[in-house]
Amino acid sequence: MNRNTDASIQDAKTGKLFHIQILFATAFTFLTGGVFLSGFAMYMGASDLLVSYISMMTNICGVSILFFSGLIGRFRSFKKITITLTLLSKFATLLIVLIPLFVPNTAQIAVFVPLILVAFTLQAQTTVVLNNWLVTFVEEKQSGKYIAKRQTVVLCVTVLLSIVGGRVLDAVSGAYIGFAILFAVALFMSVMEFAVLLKIPDALQPQTVCKKSRLSDLLRVPMRCRPYLRFVVYIFLFYLLLTFADSFTMVYIMRYLGLSYTATTLMYMLISLPQLFLLSTWGKIGDKKGHQFTLKLSIWFFVGETLFMALSNPQNLYVMIPIAFLFAATANSGFVISVFNRRYALMPREGRILYDNFYSAVVGLAFILGPVLGGVIKGRIEATSGLSAVMQFANVRLLYVISTVCMILLQLFFTIKRNPPLSCADTVQTNVCSKS
Repeated sequence: MNRNTDASIQDAKTGKLFHIQILFATAFTFLTGGVFLSGFAMYMGASDLLVSYISMMTNICGVSILFFSGLIGRFRSFKKITITLTLLSKFATLLIVLIPLFVPNTAQIAVFVPLILVAFTLQAQTTVVLNNWLVTFVEEKQSGKYIAKRQTVVLCVTVLLSIVGGRVLDAVSGAYIGFAILFAVALFMSVMEFAVLLKIPDALQPQTVCKKSRLSDLLRVPMRCRPYLRFVVYIFLFYLLLTFADSFTMVYIMRYLGLSYTATTLMYMLISLPQLFLLSTWGKIGDKKGHQFTLKLSIWFFVGETLFMALSNPQNLYVMIPIAFLFAATANSGFVISVFNRRYALMPREGRILYDNFYSAVVGLAFILGPVLGGVIKGRIEATSGLSAVMQFANVRLLYVISTVCMILLQLFFTIKRNPPLSCADTVQTNVCSKS
């Protein structure tokens, strides 16, 4: 057996280990985040605005990881830094469930907010490092299919835990014991993830772009690459326009429409289940036609999601929301593959952590500003007399109308101004840093 064959077999085994790792990582994240963490926050008396942020907290905390680029870039071993960050992030996340046991009711939200900020900042940085470790073992020509399979594992876990977790919380009527059970299972999942991470072969990180990175370097180096910067601006605007409405979906369904945990999780399964069949199709299309094409196409399906959410109300919710979520399923399955592959195709091999952290920070900024903008508009709508008489729950539904129109305009603008098929290596020297 020659050396190339040995390498391909090793990469195949490593790829399977990464699939197993994402299984346990997804289980942990799902049980301690999303619907269940939102429910836990409402259990402690969180406001609508805070709940709207929770489902996007990992992305929001991506802003802060920009400052860690220089530090993370000094570590050559992807394995060591990933395991260290995973340990810290899991520990911080699991502490959240202890808040009602040790903190007075009046102070619980005040403790909850900084704790989830720390936990999700660590999770965001862990994801960046893990992705960079992963791409060292994945061939670019097969990346679409591989990410599709990886995302299929994520969705299988999500669907299963949606059913089980929702049943557990409804069985105890949303009492504390239900959240304690979910976090206990998450602890077991984290132990299993550590065991898998230890088996994955290490890979060395290329030398960092800047050994002593100033904040100006962390911003300037990625911004010197015009194709990459244009891509980041496009994604920033998309997330901003989507999240100022979509961030209130959980609140809209659970608090305004009054759906139970089981009904809510079943609704969200309409986003997860179809993706099991759509991911492989999107992966093949992306590998054939290019991930820039599938990225823009997937965002058109997000337009369909917000449109049908705008049309929903208590009388037709079991028709319009499923249709909206089916559009979201189609959009998500294409977007998650396309944005991952497009991002790594544009950035250079050297300094990927810096470029990835810059992307995460910009996206995080969109996730911060989106709900704030949505909250301001929502407040203005609530203060406008007469709208509630014309449209039920106009304060939320009109957000979807505005989001739909703005995303259409965004798509038209970036379709007219085509993006040149270049990477940073084609346009800029990345090893440009401040010397002092």
